[in-house]
Amino acid sequence: MRISPIAIIACGLLFPMVDAAENRVWTSRKGSNLEAQLLSVDGNEVVLMTGEGREIKLKVSDLSLADRQYMVEYGNADPKVLVDGEVGEPEEDVRIDSKTFKRLDEPLQLGASGSLEFDLLETEHFLIGTAGKVRPQGIAETAERLWHGMAFEHMNFRRDWGDTRRLILLVEDREAHKALGEYYQKLLKDMNQVDAAARSAALWDRVGSTRIMIDDEVIEKYKLQPGAKVFNVTDDDRFRKAMTPFPTHSIAGDLLSKQMGGVSNFGADGYFAIITGHAYFKEIKLAGETQTQLIDASGSQFDEITNARGFEDGTSWAKTLRKLVKRDKVKPDFAKLLSWKQTDLDAEKLVLIYSFAY
Repeated sequence: MRISPIAIIACGLLFPMVDAAENRVWTSRKGSNLEAQLLSVDGNEVVLMTGEGREIKLKVSDLSLADRQYMVEYGNADPKVLVDGEVGEPEEDVRIDSKTFKRLDEPLQLGASGSLEFDLLETEHFLIGTAGKVRPQGIAETAERLWHGMAFEHMNFRRDWGDTRRLILLVEDREAHKALGEYYQKLLKDMNQVDAAARSAALWDRVGSTRIMIDDEVIEKYKLQPGAKVFNVTDDDRFRKAMTPFPTHSIAGDLLSKQMGGVSNFGADGYFAIITGHAYFKEIKLAGETQTQLIDASGSQFDEITNARGFEDGTSWAKTLRKLVKRDKVKPDFAKLLSWKQTDLDAEKLVLIYSFAY
């Protein structure tokens, strides 16, 4: 039997192999965690043993999809446990206590002179830096909710994340935003990535969010993962509350990229479609609409800016696409979808990517 490339991507994305009979963290829908070893699965009941030798019985339906997949692979559970009950939105169900967020006294400093400073808010899995008047609490909660969604749905996401944090920078101050762009473009030039530096310079003032590299010294000091997500805060309303459309889109895509391990020449096909579709799906599902537009630069001097976004009414993407497919104006083709790049997209193709993730 020939297995389709899509099936291979899906299986590798969701269910990587782990060591059997290991102590692991088990996660409930509401976010409570328990470190224990799997003993047995009987119907809708699972028996776990803690490090102290105490046995605990839990309902399978109360545990994450990642936990259930582990039970199927190593506890001989019926695969039906993966689809029993409503999956729902774990990002909405998890209980986030913002009182655990901690402001750090010492600012984060970037650049040779350390003149580029960010006030810091630390959460369990993220470090949020701010420059300007923007407040970090909304983004901090959004990031932690989306992190829980990934840990709920992907079997080794929590283990692979480890004890590091992801750096997110919210830059409202215009001088700081300009200085941060110059800092990043210098890093690229120092690495002989001249084209990448030129592309960054062409888009820097236009992008709402992007991903940059940071100094190794900063990574080591704060125990960070490589790189940082940067938000260009020109509209503070997007960042005052948790789970607003654009930040949800951006962080959701960033976390799935972490789960997939980044792109390589071997696995480039399909990577963009999966990440982008997932980001739009989470944005619409959790925020109820989309405010995200994709932009890119092309041409030898990066003097052309291409734009791509879905249909204007983001809440009716699926219905709009269904009508176009029925009228034979849009033909779904997964093989082609997996080869699309950002510059290939128009509204219909973007909605096909979203529907694939849905």
